[in-house]
Amino acid sequence: MLKRTITLVGLTITLGALLLALGCSGSNTNPVAPVSSDQPLVTRGENNLPDPPQLYYPYDKMVIYWTASGKISFYLRAFDPENDPVKFKIVILQNNNVVTEFGPTFNGWTKSSYASGEWARCNIPISLLPKGTFQWQAFATDRENPQWSQGSAVRTLTNATK
Repeated sequence: MLKRTITLVGLTITLGALLLALGCSGSNTNPVAPVSSDQPLVTRGENNLPDPPQLYYPYDKMVIYWTASGKISFYLRAFDPENDPVKFKIVILQNNNVVTEFGPTFNGWTKSSYASGEWARCNIPISLLPKGTFQWQAFATDRENPQWSQGSAVRTLTNATK
């Protein structure tokens, strides 16, 4: 049985080498594989906006009753097509109106920019958030773009602290 296995393995290798040799012979009849249409083409020198941020925390419909630090940490990330570092802003809405924004210059961010795909954290004092129920959404940009990405999903958060 061992002898057959070795023979079959040897035959497989021989056929594989033969097919490789035939496939690589002189004429190039195989067209280049098409690029998937769901992947955007990025040309050199072009700079695309990051993808809309992914939100991790606070969870949707979360209620904050108390925090030991007096702050709540927001965790999010975004991927940039060119792998440029990204910056974020968190927008707070109440009754469909923007109440406040925590942009890249807000001192609650743990870094001034984040690697593409890296989880970012922004520590916001609970006193800067509106009382009651509000919504939050995030946007991303990279160092080359003055514009912001499309917004993330919108999450609801309730500040029930005293």
